[in-house]
Amino acid sequence: MTEALNLLTARCTAHAPALSAEERDFYLAELPGWALENGALVGRFGFDNFREVMDFANAVAEVAEMHDHHPDLALSYRQAEVRFSTHSAGHQVTLNDVICAAQVSHLPEAAP
Repeated sequence: MTEALNLLTARCTAHAPALSAEERDFYLAELPGWALENGALVGRFGFDNFREVMDFANAVAEVAEMHDHHPDLALSYRQAEVRFSTHSAGHQVTLNDVICAAQVSHLPEAAP
């Protein structure tokens, strides 16, 4: 859990390289509820209503703006999907994606 705690305070850096498969698997183990799908980190979050979905989306936007690292979001009535990959690394997963995924997972709005 030490690594996850570091991810919660880490900042994204410019030009982050793609993670190796070993690094990616290590960090994925630190991100419960996230999966690797088509080269991206994907987290799905369930909510009781659309207002909670939108509150979560706005909180994700704050994390994204703080790091200048923006996910793809898919929103529906009671679910949000967050997808992180890094365009400049060939749409692969970088440490920036892991940092943002960890911080999104710990948003108060993400709690079930």
